[in-house]
Amino acid sequence: MTRRKKSMKSRVVKSLVVAGLLAFSVSALAEEAKTGSVSFWEKTKVMGTLDVNYNYNFNRPTTSATVPPTAAGIPALNAYRVFDANANSFNVGLFELAVENSPNDWMTLRTDLDFGHDTLAYHAAGLGTTEVFDLQQAYVTLKAASIGNGLTFKIGKFVTLHGNEVIEASANNNVSRGLLFNYAIPFTHTGIMANYSFADWIALDLGVVNGWNNVIDNNNGKSIHGMLTIKPVDKVTWLIGGTFGPENTGIDGNIRALIDTTLTYAPTEQLSFALNYDLGRDSALAGGKTNGVADWQGVAVYAHWKPMDSFGLSLRGEFFKDDVGFIAPANLSGTAVASNKLGEGTLTTHWYLADGLDLRFELRHDQGNKTSFAKGSGTNKKFQDTIASQLVYSF
Repeated sequence: MTRRKKSMKSRVVKSLVVAGLLAFSVSALAEEAKTGSVSFWEKTKVMGTLDVNYNYNFNRPTTSATVPPTAAGIPALNAYRVFDANANSFNVGLFELAVENSPNDWMTLRTDLDFGHDTLAYHAAGLGTTEVFDLQQAYVTLKAASIGNGLTFKIGKFVTLHGNEVIEASANNNVSRGLLFNYAIPFTHTGIMANYSFADWIALDLGVVNGWNNVIDNNNGKSIHGMLTIKPVDKVTWLIGGTFGPENTGIDGNIRALIDTTLTYAPTEQLSFALNYDLGRDSALAGGKTNGVADWQGVAVYAHWKPMDSFGLSLRGEFFKDDVGFIAPANLSGTAVASNKLGEGTLTTHWYLADGLDLRFELRHDQGNKTSFAKGSGTNKKFQDTIASQLVYSF
């Protein structure tokens, strides 16, 4: 028998062995199912959300644009918007599919797969370039129940602890995202976090991450990311946290520091209030303050009222101050000059059509201290007014 024939015979034998093992495994799994063993899907949760929306800007800026805009030939957009920068446009904001599996009581694996226009706003550096997809979260949670009241570790990519708003429209009360969520805080982090509850009313999240919105670090330093959760009395929650570390490409010495705090009060299931404040500075920003005053800071107030099962009302008001003017207007057209003081007020109505289905209509006014808001006529204004509608489904 030649070496070739022997090799072929060896491969055949191996194939038969593998086939036999697979058949045995399938048979064993089927037998386990018959005996009532818990399957993979019985340990898995599948969640998701979808939102479609439309907005109209009464300034009528140019609409043929993508976000983020390119450096050349930038058209006019909804200024100081990130998720809804395209004016007069129907839009598929986000389709998210989240899968969470717990193979045992001390480990959980989760991944959030995102598709849609919104991914352009928060896509993390280091995941490649894409126009429709983002791996928003991918992490494993490990629980050490025997350590004190229980110590939990989260390892991988996860959303930030900061802010009162989140990426998913279904978890926010307004159609548009606020100034603080767009500019004052990061969206995601990659690293390791630990959580420990000292008592029922106080817990700490603390960890080390690559930085702001990056999977691959852009320097040799790491950032500290944390949040203290305090529940001093019933129906009141106070979050105090921050992120501290180098965030500039190839530079380890320039530090970006952020302090974020949110106070929420929900006197009833139908009524809730929130107050969010952010204070930040980056030593690398041109013209940055040297006397300890923030490079940026902002405050936002929120109220949500649901007087009946089919209807709700949400209000938001914000003020944002950018000391060094590094947040340019989204339109960058004509003679528009970046405002370093911005305010906005938003009113949103909710029509709850079915379980998980929310139809929203919104009126928003943005005001700046400079002519940052472009008009289609080529002139610029200190304000813009927009209306929007959004249909959100979550499951």
